[in-house]
Amino acid sequence: MRVETGAAALLAAAAVALGPVPAAAAGAQETSPAQTIAAGLRESPVYVDPAFDSALPEETRAGMVEDIEDSGVELRVVLVPLVEGDQWGGDPGALAAAVHDRLGGSGHYLVLGDTRVHGEDYPSPDESESERKRAFYGSLAASYATEYDTPLAEKAETAVGFALEDDPEAALDEQEAAAQVPEGENGSQDSGSDSSGAAGDGSATGGGAVWPWAAGAAVLLLAVLGGGYLWRRPRSLPEAPKHAAFDNVDRARREVLQERAERELVEVGERLSALEAGTGKGAAQAATAALDAHAAARTVLDGAPEGEEGTADLAGVLVLLDKAEDAMVRAEHGGKGRERRHCYANPLHGTATAETDWRQLGGERTVRVPLCKGCAQSVRTRMRPDPLLVEYKGRTVPYYDVPAEESVWAATGFGTLTDDLVKRVQRGDHRARG
Repeated sequence: MRVETGAAALLAAAAVALGPVPAAAAGAQETSPAQTIAAGLRESPVYVDPAFDSALPEETRAGMVEDIEDSGVELRVVLVPLVEGDQWGGDPGALAAAVHDRLGGSGHYLVLGDTRVHGEDYPSPDESESERKRAFYGSLAASYATEYDTPLAEKAETAVGFALEDDPEAALDEQEAAAQVPEGENGSQDSGSDSSGAAGDGSATGGGAVWPWAAGAAVLLLAVLGGGYLWRRPRSLPEAPKHAAFDNVDRARREVLQERAERELVEVGERLSALEAGTGKGAAQAATAALDAHAAARTVLDGAPEGEEGTADLAGVLVLLDKAEDAMVRAEHGGKGRERRHCYANPLHGTATAETDWRQLGGERTVRVPLCKGCAQSVRTRMRPDPLLVEYKGRTVPYYDVPAEESVWAATGFGTLTDDLVKRVQRGDHRARG
């Protein structure tokens, strides 16, 4: 067939365009951390990183697994060390989104990366309002029920127990109310009764008149001391816009993005070389689209500026590689399939998105864009979502606040607003700078 021959020629050309593959990449394909966690959760609802093995004894782990499986709830527990600068930027919500993106369906995630429990929910439509936020309510209830230095295993076990309750929201309300009751409240009431008695006894000798004077003196003393503190307290000074600590974090994140973009460029290139496209015009067009998107990603990566100015470009590389992967799937299925939609506010939040109405703060204008769960929740509550921040003329701003003529990423919303992102990169629009 002529179409099959054309597709084969395109794939043959890909081998030349991709260039030599490094020896390290030529071996077994590297598995991403999110893929590793997702694979583990397919086998068991509790995934524990080797670094946390000793923190969660096998007996406790087995009990949690049994409770989850007996409940029939799609609850997933992930214990993974999280630090700033890692693949998820130290954000447990980003980890949950990345893992869920690979598992699909519905699910409730309890993520323990340090001393806290974080809950993320991707409910099914038939769940009740309380059940839809099982992980969220369970994680908060556990935070009220446990102390800061409570062992990780106990925190995990407690959070699972609350998340599996028939009414997780009621469990949270109960724990919150219990945490607000002062210790020894009953004892203080008894003490007050005794004091009243003592005062009554003292009144016979005039001792009762001492109490009002003593209380007044105490209040006056506190006022004087407090006023002195406020007078002597150093005035707060304007904070410097940049500190070494923030510079280090920014640099680490940029390096992580750079490494991820380079690694995924090679991985997608290998899959392109091994692609077996289906028959028909649609398959050939999809194969061409995959090659174009991969080539565009390479072009952007090669020209990405150093430092924070290159953050948007590196995010763009990852988006373009996702487009290449989506096109490969369509090529394998005869051109059928759809393209994933990234979070408009921050494409690094992934593709587990839904079309959401975003109303302008302080205005009436509304736009409809794909947003991840966290960003969608923010805009529904009239808060700004967590955007991808970039450097623009000496200021740190959301990428979408950069003028469209100066940023292909702002102009296209990283491909969420228009379908011609690859073509724009091919003609060099990504090189526009303010």
